[in-house]
Amino acid sequence: MSKSAHHSATLQVRQALWALQKEVLNSLKEQFDREVGYQAAPTEWFQVLMTAERYLWLRELTSLMADIDILTELEHVSEEDAGVARAEIEKLLINHVEEGFGKQYRDLLMSGVGLLPLHSQLKADLQHLPETKIEKHQTVHHRKNWQEAHRQQSRKKRN
Repeated sequence: MSKSAHHSATLQVRQALWALQKEVLNSLKEQFDREVGYQAAPTEWFQVLMTAERYLWLRELTSLMADIDILTELEHVSEEDAGVARAEIEKLLINHVEEGFGKQYRDLLMSGVGLLPLHSQLKADLQHLPETKIEKHQTVHHRKNWQEAHRQQSRKKRN
C-alpha cells in the first residue's frame, strides 16, 4: 500500500470516527434532555459535558479523536502509524472491556440508538488499515510522535 493509500484510508477512518462520536454525543444529549425535562442549550450541554463526572468516560474518545486528527493532518502516514491508529481505535471501540469507556460505550451501543450502523461502518473502514501488534507503552509513544511531527510540520509551514 502506498503512502497516499495509508493516508486516504486513515482519512476514511477519521470520517467514520467523527460520525460515530457525533452520534454518541447526540444520544447522550437526548438522554440528558429527557432527564432534565427540557432541551438544554448548546452552551449548557457543553458545560455539562466538560464538568459532569458522569461524562468523564468520554475523554478517552476525545483524546483519541484529537490524535487521529493530528495523524491525518501529517504529510506522511506510514504503515506503522496507520496500524497504530487501527490498534488504538479497536482497543477503545471494538474490543469492548467491561469497565470505564468500554462499558459505557457498549451500553450506549446496545441501547437502541442509531450507533450500530456507524459502529459497523467504522469496523469496515478499519479493515483498510494495516494490522499491528503493539504494546500499550508503544502506542502512547507513537501518539506523542504524531503530535511532535505535527508541531514541526506547522512550524515549517509558518517559516
